[in-house]
Amino acid sequence: MKRFWAGIFGLMLLLSCGLAAAKEVPKDVAYLLGMYYGNGSEFLIRENEGRLELVYRFGTEDKDFSGSNVYPLKKEHFDSYTINEVGPIMGTEAAVRFERDSAGRGITCSIGGKRFSRYFYPDQKDNPYRFPAVKNGEELAQAAAKAVEPAPLQKGTTARLVNLVGNVPNLKADLRYARADNLFGRPLYNGAKAYAAEEVAAGLQKAAEKLKSRGYGLLVWEAYRPWSASKLAYDLLPADGKNLLAHPDKGDVHNTGMAVDVSLYDLQTGAAVPMISDYDEVSPRQYQNYAGSTSNLRALRDYLVLVMKEAGFTASQMEWWHFSLNDGNGYAKLNLPFSSLQ
Repeated sequence: MKRFWAGIFGLMLLLSCGLAAAKEVPKDVAYLLGMYYGNGSEFLIRENEGRLELVYRFGTEDKDFSGSNVYPLKKEHFDSYTINEVGPIMGTEAAVRFERDSAGRGITCSIGGKRFSRYFYPDQKDNPYRFPAVKNGEELAQAAAKAVEPAPLQKGTTARLVNLVGNVPNLKADLRYARADNLFGRPLYNGAKAYAAEEVAAGLQKAAEKLKSRGYGLLVWEAYRPWSASKLAYDLLPADGKNLLAHPDKGDVHNTGMAVDVSLYDLQTGAAVPMISDYDEVSPRQYQNYAGSTSNLRALRDYLVLVMKEAGFTASQMEWWHFSLNDGNGYAKLNLPFSSLQ
């Protein structure tokens, strides 16, 4: 409960200051943030209101570290801290030491003589997440384009799709899956457009108006996706990653036009706002309640989620960027090519 109210207070403070007043985390400190593991344990090093904290995960089911124990680190000198575990049963103090690589990135954390290695998230070594390339990618793409969508998926209300760009103020599209800079390293479709159901556009209009008051616009990464593109994405997944996407026989909520993947951009500069993780990043940072990173990045994510919920959307616990209206229930899964959308 204490952690909950501390998080709420921090979010309210940043919101009252326009989400821009938080002091930038020094680079030498930022280079220590992330996950460490070893000796049967995993923990995060995060920044919170200007100080470092250790977030210890004591249960493997706590994938986002939101239910973990938090211990402040007291700085002694550069890369040297003290941790205090004080409670009604025990109290102990231990030295915390970090080691860095030649680029200045933390690579190990030693606590009381025990050494823990760094697990690097995508982009922490300028290495974005990508699935292994498949040799028959073009063959799979041609097969997906010719595949017939299962009849049961076509039942339900057919959403009326509208172009979000132009219908939603201060909205920009950055459609990763029409390019090669995505998880699969290749486009899933050609000539993509940011289309979604009329109801989604109406909700995004409400969100955009709210965001405008804070100097932000909506950046759309994906909206409507044809069923054939979802099938291709599933077929391109490695065998041990098939659980990451819905099976083609079930379809995806993006096929209904009732879901969007969004982030923020700065209205003044037009630049994408750095967020807590990249789009479609497969790591603990993808979770809506991920407890790591910095105060400012957590607050930005939480602000986006708050605004979208107020606009009527359901937020995904698995992906902080994913929002839908009623999970698309009752709506048909569509396989309309983008070329047919005016």
